[in-house]
Amino acid sequence: MRRALVVLAILALPAGVPPALGETWSEARIARLPDSAFAVVEVAADGRKVRHLPHHDETGAVDPAHLRAALSRLGQVRWLDPASEAVARRHLEGHRRALTDRRGISHHARSGVS
Repeated sequence: MRRALVVLAILALPAGVPPALGETWSEARIARLPDSAFAVVEVAADGRKVRHLPHHDETGAVDPAHLRAALSRLGQVRWLDPASEAVARRHLEGHRRALTDRRGISHHARSGVS
């Protein structure tokens, strides 16, 4: 039971997230985001960029709701290069760990070590 609670705490959004952070981003807003707002940017054979999993806002800050959505959609993305999934996963998991650490959940609690 304790392990399940720790997992839930890790996956939960930080308390007090303003509603604006959880809002749906329009296609126009996403189109205006810089490439750095996405987990991975691939380049197709024709030279066009294919940007996957936006999770940073215009200021460069990680949006917790969109980070969680990006993590949940990893398996749904059509990757040009299958190796990009691992790159995206590492990038997104790094943000999740950083947010979790800022919330005060220690490494020991996450790993089950007392």
